Amino acid sequence: MSSIINRFLGKKSVRNEELLALADRLSFRSSQLDVFLIDHFIRSDKRNAEEYFTFQEQLLKLQGNRLEPIGVELSLLHQYLQLAERFVPEGFSVKWENKIQQHEDIMLPPLILFPLIQHAIENGYNTMSSHPVRIRLKGSSKLVMLEVSYRVNHYLESQFNSTLIHDFQLRLDYLFPEKHNLLMNSNSNTCRITLTIQL
Repeated sequence: MSSIINRFLGKKSVRNEELLALADRLSFRSSQLDVFLIDHFIRSDKRNAEEYFTFQEQLLKLQGNRLEPIGVELSLLHQYLQLAERFVPEGFSVKWENKIQQHEDIMLPPLILFPLIQHAIENGYNTMSSHPVRIRLKGSSKLVMLEVSYRVNHYLESQFNSTLIHDFQLRLDYLFPEKHNLLMNSNSNTCRITLTIQL
């Protein structure tokens, strides 16, 4: 209602840069220090400890205010998925489709693709091979599109109500104002999140 009144009166919403900058740092840190993965690592038999520490060291070396080649992001995502698959006792299945050519010169803020995949791994019901987490990535030097879909977790009241997603939305508003689109929808079986970023 207030947005209708503001439009009628010609008032524009004020962009709170400090709040957005804080959410940007929080979202980046949440992906750097994934509580879900850390918790499962602590409860694991530690057979993959060295691999986990090497992965975590790579994450901690990233700087939120410096762009990285998309190849770095994809390498870290593959490592994340491999570790999560080993640490999560009930397991999960992933189908990955990457249509971005290796020669594409795409630079991105670090860990910008992580939150949607982290959310799907943590909140989806993905233990059956017939219901994998599906990750589709495509793009060019001008646009990147990531689609993540997963089986609905019927134990959750709201499929997208999480701090991780909320902070990520604000991070996108901060880094790509008017240049991104984040669509989230679900039915009784599947959740789908589609992120589009104009570079």
